[in-house]
Amino acid sequence: MIRNLEELHGKLALANILTSVWLGDWDRYEEIFNDMPNEIRIHFPFHKYYDREEVMLWHENHFSIPGDYFVSPYFSSYGKREGEEEDDRKQDLLCLIGLFEKTGFYYPLEKERYPDHLGCLTAFLSSVLLEQIKSAERNDHQYLGRLINFEMQIAKDYIAPVLPALLDKANEKISNLFLKEFLNFYFQAIRNDWIEAGAMKIISP
Repeated sequence: MIRNLEELHGKLALANILTSVWLGDWDRYEEIFNDMPNEIRIHFPFHKYYDREEVMLWHENHFSIPGDYFVSPYFSSYGKREGEEEDDRKQDLLCLIGLFEKTGFYYPLEKERYPDHLGCLTAFLSSVLLEQIKSAERNDHQYLGRLINFEMQIAKDYIAPVLPALLDKANEKISNLFLKEFLNFYFQAIRNDWIEAGAMKIISP
């Protein structure tokens, strides 16, 4: 299955927006939305609630400071899947680190973040999508297929499984409308644009 460049650029732009919010990169977030046409901006319902000072405060309280308001943004914080042992979860993390190294993705190290932070996982999607664009432009379909597999593996094995539990915690602790709407949007985006999309089909190398 060959992806068209328009689709790839669209998914890359979406992944960049999601990454900027998870990592609290508000300069990048504002740059993206300032350049975005109004007819596209309306498709991001959380943006109408954006107030930088307020969002920064609650983003830090919810995702960075352990305490009553904390909602963990880490894959490893959430319960094991049915039938999964603790060693399996450790193996998942080792596989994740190995996948990052295999693709030369050193963003977590550069930003001093744990690799299983949802912001880093989403940044990996951005990185892989950018490489897919380059591969599509040079008609390297074999490598493009491998990159699609990497993208699917991260979305399916590391992001999607934790979202229901994360949303449950968020519904209990988060009242800021920007963050509430963003998390719901993120859940839908991962499900619709990655998990259920035909582009998530495994490609044989």
